[in-house]
Amino acid sequence: MDKAELIRILKNIATLLEIKGENPFKARAYLNAATYLIENDIDIFEHVRNGTLGEIEGFGKALIEKISDYVLNGKMKYYERLIEEIPESLVEITKIPGIGPKKAKLLYEKLGITDIDELEEACLESRVRQLKGFTEKTIEMILNSIQHIKASRGRFLQEAIKRSAENLINEIKKLHDVNDAVITGNFRRFAETLSELNIIVNANYDISFQEFLSQFKSLIPINIMITKPDNFIWQLHQTTGSEEYISEFLKIAESKGLKYINGELYNSSEKLVLVSEKELYDLLNLQFVEPELRESPKILEKAKNYALPNLVTEQDLKGMIHCHSDWSDGKNTIKEMALASKELGFEYFVICDHSRSASYANGLSIERIYEQHKEIDELNSENLGIKIYKGIESDILPDGSLDYPEEILKLFDIVIASVHSSFKMSRSEMTRRITYALRSPFTTMLGHPTGRLLLARPPYEVDVHEIIDVAASEDKIIEINANPYRLDLPWEYLEFAKSKSVKISINPDSHNVNTLLDVFIGVKVARKGGLEAADIINCLNLYEFEKFIREKK
Repeated sequence: MDKAELIRILKNIATLLEIKGENPFKARAYLNAATYLIENDIDIFEHVRNGTLGEIEGFGKALIEKISDYVLNGKMKYYERLIEEIPESLVEITKIPGIGPKKAKLLYEKLGITDIDELEEACLESRVRQLKGFTEKTIEMILNSIQHIKASRGRFLQEAIKRSAENLINEIKKLHDVNDAVITGNFRRFAETLSELNIIVNANYDISFQEFLSQFKSLIPINIMITKPDNFIWQLHQTTGSEEYISEFLKIAESKGLKYINGELYNSSEKLVLVSEKELYDLLNLQFVEPELRESPKILEKAKNYALPNLVTEQDLKGMIHCHSDWSDGKNTIKEMALASKELGFEYFVICDHSRSASYANGLSIERIYEQHKEIDELNSENLGIKIYKGIESDILPDGSLDYPEEILKLFDIVIASVHSSFKMSRSEMTRRITYALRSPFTTMLGHPTGRLLLARPPYEVDVHEIIDVAASEDKIIEINANPYRLDLPWEYLEFAKSKSVKISINPDSHNVNTLLDVFIGVKVARKGGLEAADIINCLNLYEFEKFIREKK
């Protein structure tokens, strides 16, 4: 039984029922069940075996029967019948911006379109134009989105496969004659998306993993490399770096008299047996390069001069910034979110619910802002052991202005300015829009600067370097949004931001207590971009952050 596959099936059922025109509450039950499984670490098999699925709120008799069928039999008969009636491929069509279940149903019933290839063809032939709601601009947007989907096929978010990959590693380590096993390759370098999973196994003898892997259902191809104990560290290093990085590294090794023969490392005629990767770098008189940095060979020049940064760690973070509550579209109260942050070791918490233009997210009216601030004052008076600050995620309106008048904006400790609408502006228009918002005296930081959603939506057209330049001149902060679908600002821009002395904030953009841990994914992004604790605003302790807030207001 594959939990990830069960979640996919439940989500698909919800979408297909909407396309059928079934009762929306029925569809919502399946989506809620999928969301619950995503957000909670539970053993579904154990619940089915013990007959305790009914104890989970929202899991009714029909849902329990279908989940039990899948867990016990490896497939769900109800779903098999449903996709015979309605093509499963319609689900992918609903993920295209501007096409929901209703439009997917229209495309299917009127034009017989069942997948994105047929949709692309119908758009190019102008057949879609005859349907209500499909303007020329809509069709252009659909075609652009299809190209992005096609480009991302066969790729997976690292965080989406992390848990199953780690479980696989643990099972491999239990095998007889296996000494160690590590996920290597671009996973270890923290690539945002992956097309395959590479594992290196330290074993006493050659082992066949074909039968072993056949027991695991995996969405992503898995490659396993077996190496003997005396060559494990060397091969771990060689499989971690990019091709360009390793090529340059080998040149340095050869210049120091080392030889790379048949996958093994020699010093003169003596084979080198390493106990750690650091020992290898010491041998070459290089500063140790952390796995995340082994992307570009340029980093080795800094390693030669012992000029590499002391990368930020999870323990360096002191504050949780940019979180939502049930005041807007979050699922937990401010108090619950703050106390959960405290449990994770944080000293302060900044609530940043959506602003009034985000009506889809129950954005805060001016009246509700006053009410929320009153609640925050009351919570702080309770001495919860964590300080709560008043923030807002203000929409950047199309003209670049923020979402409230000045007398309201000045009430906040932190104002995160973010784009949530009108994505299709030209590069110059979007850049002008965002830089105008950065020049507002009330803007503290810029949220998810490129607007991308990994494997779902490309970044909008914008000059990121100009944005960073303006942030530097205006002394504004830029966010690394640690939501695993965003990871925005992308790591590739962090070195430039650091060179301009632009401070970064690592934020989870969390909407419930279970996703607060996303903030630590943001730490990986920061490390890959070469950031230190001094570059990151929420590595300040409470006293320092309080001082920063006062100076900004």
